[in-house]
Amino acid sequence: MDEVTRILHDLKSDDWTVRQEAVGRIGQIRDPEVLNHLLSRLRTEKWYIREAVASGIRSLNDPRVAEPLVRCLSDDDDIVRNACARALGNMHYKNAERALEKAAKDPDSRVSKSARAALEKIRG
Repeated sequence: MDEVTRILHDLKSDDWTVRQEAVGRIGQIRDPEVLNHLLSRLRTEKWYIREAVASGIRSLNDPRVAEPLVRCLSDDDDIVRNACARALGNMHYKNAERALEKAAKDPDSRVSKSARAALEKIRG
């Protein structure tokens, strides 16, 4: 079982400690391909799994995984878009400025607010 499959499996556990540990593992992802794989699999998951993954994404702080987050600023799910904007701001990822400017006009107020906050962090 690959890491993404393990994370998604653990997020469905009845044991809250297993679910919490899986969210923590998302925040430790350092390989952009692993993050890409996780994000691509989210489209078929239930809303509560997507929300748990978003929680893990918000704690990402490694620029090596920034590009998949930039692409997900246009995800269909506002929870995922919001998490990605917050993570990019935490990374101070300058290459995300154009995508964050677009996200700052998102119809979801949480996403637009997070994108504006991320831009402020990046621009100092």
